[in-house]
Amino acid sequence: MQVFLSTEHAILATAVVSFLCALLHVMRPPKGLPPGITGLRCLLELPQKKQWLKVQEWSLQYGDIASGYFLGKTIIIIGSAKIAGELLEKRSVNSSDRPRSIMGGELSGWGKIMLLSDCNDWFRTHRRLLRCVLDDSERLRAHVRKNFTSLILRVTYGYKSIEGDDPLVDLAHLANSQLSSSTAPGMYYVDFVHFMKYIPSWLPGAGFKRKAKEYTAVIRDLVENPHNWLKNQLAAGTVGPSFAARHLSSPDMTQEFEDSVKWASATLYQGGADTAPSIAYGFYLAMTLYPRVLKKAQAELDAVVGTKRLPTFSDRPNLPYLEALFTELLRWHCPAPMTLRCTSSYDTYEGYIIPKGSYVVVNIWAVLRDERTYTDPLEFKPERFLGDNPEQDPRNVCFGFGRRWDDVQFMCAQALAVFEISKCIENGVEITPEVDMVGETVCHQAEFKCSIKPRCEEALNLLLENFSYLEHEIGTSSHN
Repeated sequence: MQVFLSTEHAILATAVVSFLCALLHVMRPPKGLPPGITGLRCLLELPQKKQWLKVQEWSLQYGDIASGYFLGKTIIIIGSAKIAGELLEKRSVNSSDRPRSIMGGELSGWGKIMLLSDCNDWFRTHRRLLRCVLDDSERLRAHVRKNFTSLILRVTYGYKSIEGDDPLVDLAHLANSQLSSSTAPGMYYVDFVHFMKYIPSWLPGAGFKRKAKEYTAVIRDLVENPHNWLKNQLAAGTVGPSFAARHLSSPDMTQEFEDSVKWASATLYQGGADTAPSIAYGFYLAMTLYPRVLKKAQAELDAVVGTKRLPTFSDRPNLPYLEALFTELLRWHCPAPMTLRCTSSYDTYEGYIIPKGSYVVVNIWAVLRDERTYTDPLEFKPERFLGDNPEQDPRNVCFGFGRRWDDVQFMCAQALAVFEISKCIENGVEITPEVDMVGETVCHQAEFKCSIKPRCEEALNLLLENFSYLEHEIGTSSHN
């Protein structure tokens, strides 16, 4: 018996066969990848919290360069500084792009922020804490966060934050927490199965679409609210110098250029409100847990700077132990535990293939705790960066944080000059805080308790006398 198919049925059958063949093709990993895992296991085994710990397990199991493969997506996992430097620095032309972020970039509205931009023309276009801490040390994390966010708001928009809760400070914190979640590797399947972005938000399993809608509203406010505030101030002639004001005052202003300035300003605003506060808060934890380090740093400050003034940037070359302390802080508490890139062309490394479009994950957290590079890596030891044979500078891995890192050092040096930071005592019991990193793309130490008091009456007077000086320093920085 012969069966004749209609044209429509023949087309459908061909489409089904083609789809199955394509599915089989993308499920089979390319030959020559580094050792690793394949299939749905890549996503199922990756936890939503502290992903760097699981990635470290894979590196220990499969080697310093490993791989994952799922539905045509190759993930290259790097667990050593040597390989990270080779692929991300020496071959940076091939690994400067960012992976396509469906959840964070396309659905949640972060697509024009520098963090998610490729190395393209758009990317190239954008290239009063001490007193508060003393008065209310129990809200240390909030004070640290507000200090740095207020500084970047002043520098970027000329905006002076208000006392207490400030809407733009709180907005930056909310937006950054959402950005961290929406861009975390493996957090949302839509980043690997791209067609999921088209499913209706009311379908079961499409909760990410509803969440992305909430995120979009927040990023819209983050970009538009300070920008509109500044435009109103410029129209009224009541705003001081700032990054955005300087560019928005250009006589050649176009809508396209204004949009670029608006997103470049949002990048500064968002960036200044995440990594710097994270490192500064980690500083207080380190000083709480390692009083020996605190005492040694204070002794150096007293010998070089004295007790009649606060340290300034000009003192930095004469404070080697303090410089080592800050370097160790960056190693011990790196705010971005993993970095993610995407290759723009085919590549190889020591016989392994790296296909075009591969996600390259560097587990910075694990690299900075590699016993082959750092002795006693879990301990906070500034001495490791001093002497004739210092250990590897972590900034070679973390790539540094520019001016924001200078601001962190400045704040921490002044805190050491005037404060005693120690474990708090409750009901006669000394409380030892835990080292507990929380977050996703950008992390911070879990909230902890510590005791913060003036070192002596002279230090308290110095702090109060120099409060106006600190205000001047912050104001001056907004003009540069």
